[in-house]
Amino acid sequence: MTELHNQMTDLTAPKDVDVPQLQADLKDANDIAFMALRANGELGVVINFLENSFSCKDHVAVGQLIFKAMRAFGLSSALQLRVESGTINICDQEFNGQEQEFQFLSRLKDKGRLFDFGEHTIINYEHISLLVRNMPLDQPDRHGRVKDNAAVLLNGAEARIKAIESDAKAGRFKSEFLANMSHELRTPMHAILSFSNMGHSRLHKVELEKLGHYFDRIRGGGNRLLRLLNDLLNLSKLESGKMEFLMQQGNLVDIIKRATEEVETLITDRELTVVIEATDLNTITYFDKEKILQVLINLLSNAIKFTPIGKQITIFFDPHISAQPNVQHAETDLLTVVVDDQGLGIPQEEETTIFDKFIQSSKTNTGAGGTGLGLSIVKEIINAHNGYIAATGNPDGGARFRFSLPIITHLDEEIKAEQVPEVDFF
Repeated sequence: MTELHNQMTDLTAPKDVDVPQLQADLKDANDIAFMALRANGELGVVINFLENSFSCKDHVAVGQLIFKAMRAFGLSSALQLRVESGTINICDQEFNGQEQEFQFLSRLKDKGRLFDFGEHTIINYEHISLLVRNMPLDQPDRHGRVKDNAAVLLNGAEARIKAIESDAKAGRFKSEFLANMSHELRTPMHAILSFSNMGHSRLHKVELEKLGHYFDRIRGGGNRLLRLLNDLLNLSKLESGKMEFLMQQGNLVDIIKRATEEVETLITDRELTVVIEATDLNTITYFDKEKILQVLINLLSNAIKFTPIGKQITIFFDPHISAQPNVQHAETDLLTVVVDDQGLGIPQEEETTIFDKFIQSSKTNTGAGGTGLGLSIVKEIINAHNGYIAATGNPDGGARFRFSLPIITHLDEEIKAEQVPEVDFF
């Protein structure tokens, strides 16, 4: 009987198999499988967040979605969102020390991407700071995965918040544009109707000189409407790629002088001085004379409008610094014109947006008039010449507008109208 038992033992447990080692390997396999399932679950949370974030219409909705993901990770957190309207602090639970948490986030928002304080971790992006209170320090693998997944999740949240901010700005700019357009249309139309009604009702009661004054005001209102409609028509042509350019050899100095003469009345009315600095540079190249004249008139009109009475506007050629972005390599030589004023200047954060079609600078958007179309037209004309334009603050105070045109010496380098790119305005 004993011999039979030994034979059965030999069959069920071969002598060369280490049973404890098999059990340990099985436990490791179970742990790895469980870890893989957990990792896949965490990745699913991130994927769901990224998919659902596209439907978020406001910042708070993004924040709530972040909290939902953090809870799915088994984490407690606090969130700070920094948007144009201000700072939004959101907490997943109420407790006495939460105000200190938000103050802590505010102090560390610009100090780095990631901070660890024991179980606490802070992750910073431009618009978002996340504080996690209970990182799983006792599970190193999971701790690392949570950090990685939270970073991916917040990267997606940052992109969505930027998109929401951009949409809000676009909507606001369009509303401001429509408000400005309504004002610009209503003001001259009101003058035309008012003075025509006055003239009609007093036709046989006032002297001819007075009637002449009424007609002058009506003509002024009509001219203002015509300029506005011309601006809109030019934008429409640029949008459709139908703007025609007549490229001819010319001297930019002559165009600068013509532009100054065109706005001479405005200069005199504000008692301004316009200085055109002499240059030894060759200022002859190929360009559309009327379009570049329009560019200079728009830039000068802008400078005149916002330069205080009695101050100076300076126009000069810069042989050292062009309007071309530093990241781009100049394939052709450029001729650069600079218009300096002594007005309100341009905030640095608005230097790249001042030429956008619905934009007016926060410093100049003070009810001084204008639709914000003039600089948009300027930029598109310069772009159509394969040139560059930039706006910065003037070192001596005020604004500095700089545009650069290619120096073209041969007729076969002429820019043709059909090469003008289409521009998406609306």
